[in-house]
Amino acid sequence: MPVVIEWTKDLQYLAQDDEGHGIIVESRREKIPAGFSPTKLLLAAAAACMSNHLLEVLVKKRIAVTKLRVLADGVRAEEHPKKFKSITLTFEVQGNVSREVLDGVLLLVKEKYCSVLNSLDPQMAVKIESRIVA
Repeated sequence: MPVVIEWTKDLQYLAQDDEGHGIIVESRREKIPAGFSPTKLLLAAAAACMSNHLLEVLVKKRIAVTKLRVLADGVRAEEHPKKFKSITLTFEVQGNVSREVLDGVLLLVKEKYCSVLNSLDPQMAVKIESRIVA
């Protein structure tokens, strides 16, 4: 699973995988970012990983989902290395799914399938919330 990061200018980098996909990663220096910061990319990766597995399990259960949106937020420490102290992922789901089933699948995915979350510090608080939307 190789990824190459190449410096382009200032604090901006181009990340590319071995399949030709690319994304701009940038730390804010002049408050005019051209891409995701590394920490926001981590939040996006956690949300996407959880979402992929959530949809896979719901499809296996023959539960139709018509819309899925995740709001990801994190709280970071004040001191360096300013790691995440907590992450909150709020899943907004539209479809033929009950809150009870959704919450059960989210717990399963968090504990068993999401490699991104399971690669992070186990002491970090991860809060999973869900909403059924019309």
